[in-house]
Amino acid sequence: MRHLDAFVVRQLDAAQSAALLLGRDDRVALVASGPDRVKFLHAMLTQSVRDLSAGMVRPALLCDAQGAMQARIELVGRPDDVVLWVDRADAAQALAFLDRFVVMDDVGFALDENLALVDVVGPAASAVAARAGLQLGTAPPELATPELATQHAAGLAWRATTGGRPGAPHGAGLAVVRIQLPRESLGDLAGALLAAGALAGSHAAAEVLRIGAGLPRLGLDVEAGTLPQEAGLGESLHFLKGCYLGQEAVAMLTYRGQLRRHLCWVEVLGGDPQPGWELRTPAGKRAGRMGTAWVQPDGRSLGLATVARKAFEPGLELQARSGDATSDASARVRVVAPTVAGALNAPSAAAPGEVP
Repeated sequence: MRHLDAFVVRQLDAAQSAALLLGRDDRVALVASGPDRVKFLHAMLTQSVRDLSAGMVRPALLCDAQGAMQARIELVGRPDDVVLWVDRADAAQALAFLDRFVVMDDVGFALDENLALVDVVGPAASAVAARAGLQLGTAPPELATPELATQHAAGLAWRATTGGRPGAPHGAGLAVVRIQLPRESLGDLAGALLAAGALAGSHAAAEVLRIGAGLPRLGLDVEAGTLPQEAGLGESLHFLKGCYLGQEAVAMLTYRGQLRRHLCWVEVLGGDPQPGWELRTPAGKRAGRMGTAWVQPDGRSLGLATVARKAFEPGLELQARSGDATSDASARVRVVAPTVAGALNAPSAAAPGEVP
């Protein structure tokens, strides 16, 4: 579990009250090119790609045939290709996974380290971006999730949020200006944003904001085999686009099933739990798996964990234990809330096309 120094606390204060500049080297660009890129991606990803025009941005997931997530993606349409922003830790696996399905389609994939991603987080993010010379696009009214990115000298910029839900922990629901640009322009843009009033941030601040927003990292906060709804990523699913890899399992869970588990916030009460530790109820029954935890600005130790449906109860204390048979390390955690409100209640009755 990580602790915060005074500099990181100041950065988090800026994210809540002004604007914080974060480099996103934790994400890397995977570029899809070739005449069949749209057709191929539309059949592979959970999001609609067929109507993704240049300058449009959408969240998506890459799943296997059983619906288990392989990568969390942000799609950015460009005139001659599509950029897939993925977690750097998942990039090699995602690239190999996509390549396996390329048979007759004329499409190619390549990691592009010449592209960079930057976030400006906080209520003053748009104003700071404007003072730095960026103009932001807005979504057309018929599109609920996607937003148009605006072309400018530095690259593309668009509005987003840090996710989460009302009443969620520190970092949820904050405004974000996200900028995609050539890496060679990164220094000039960062200088302009800092001069316009943004405060330089750090990896530690980004992690606290990520946990507060309920955004998991695959293999760290959620394990292999996790379905999108179990990770609280329903906004990345499209229910009217037709078939895609893993669509049957995802759709069945949405309309007929119940979540086996869900990503939750947990408060660490004692000890130093590590990602992957097993959670158990006071009666000794398996309750889930621990993810990442950081100490928050208010002094609480908050983390992410997958909690089994049958074990979920707000305020319930769980025992976290190391999976190492030679270690007796343990910790105590308390369930706070699921990262999506109501996700562990009765199955959703959402109509086709609605995201529960």
